[in-house]
Amino acid sequence: MKKIKLLLIAESGLAQQAYLAELYKLGADVDCIESPDELHDQLCDVPYNGLLVDVPTMIRSDSANKGRVTRIMERYPVLRLLYNSDHGGIRGLSQGGTVRANKSLDSFVLNECLTFPARSIRRARRSDLVLNVLLVDDRNRFGRDEERTVTVNVSEQGCFVYSVRAWEASAPAWMVVTELEDPSPIELKVHWTRRWGRSSRLPGIGTSYAHISDSQLEQIRYLL
Repeated sequence: MKKIKLLLIAESGLAQQAYLAELYKLGADVDCIESPDELHDQLCDVPYNGLLVDVPTMIRSDSANKGRVTRIMERYPVLRLLYNSDHGGIRGLSQGGTVRANKSLDSFVLNECLTFPARSIRRARRSDLVLNVLLVDDRNRFGRDEERTVTVNVSEQGCFVYSVRAWEASAPAWMVVTELEDPSPIELKVHWTRRWGRSSRLPGIGTSYAHISDSQLEQIRYLL
């Protein structure tokens, strides 16, 4: 059987473990993220045949970009999942909300995902550019309590900044990039976070530029 690459959105816990166990039985190759805010970057990096979404994870998410997440999902086969160990285990829900039979996970993977060509989505030109950064969650903390860190990748729209602090999505953030001629703080919008110790990937924040000067943006373009 052709290899199937799937992306599961589910917080750590019994539900995630149950989904992964069933998907591995089907021979699927599965990546897992714990927040819908990581969806865009993950889909930019890896082609997938389909998406599986734990409904409670989506409900509990305080993402400010649920509309954007929904638009991204429209490009893929999607199955929403519910897990209840006492009442039937795993159930799948169609996008229209109809509850399917308990074996719908098998049907979704083998019938819908198997026939869907794996695809990724485009992102703005992004470079693995390491810039030295002073990072704060309060502009008044510069010079007192900033985190000395670096960018992991950079684009004209935003950057991923390495950080071990416990950031929240939509939290305020500012950074000073020491390589830029203009040292003014750049205001960031935090779209998603990756906590230290939660996965084997670099912790930090995925951001866009909320306020950046023309000269700073021009120099970033030059560095890219």
